[in-house]
Amino acid sequence: MPPVNYTVSQPGVVSDAIRELLRRAEAEGRLRLVLQAAKYMRDELAYDPTHLGEARTPFVGLELDYRVAFVRPLMVEFTIHETTRQVFIRRVVLND
Repeated sequence: MPPVNYTVSQPGVVSDAIRELLRRAEAEGRLRLVLQAAKYMRDELAYDPTHLGEARTPFVGLELDYRVAFVRPLMVEFTIHETTRQVFIRRVVLND
């Protein structure tokens, strides 16, 4: 496991969506793959999120860098607040 350099958090609605996503993945027989992708994604977000995915339009007033990453079969949207070294997961989607 890489060192933790950033705090990663997500709102309750994202946690709920992830639970539903895991139920769907299990029903489709892809739970193992989804869990591996989720672990990799979480590790990368905590280690160095600036190298995960691609940058989108930043939220300048809030000092947030907005990024989108694909870790098959997942897509994650997140923001980075570099000053406080925090990552906020905004959405996680299971790609078909």
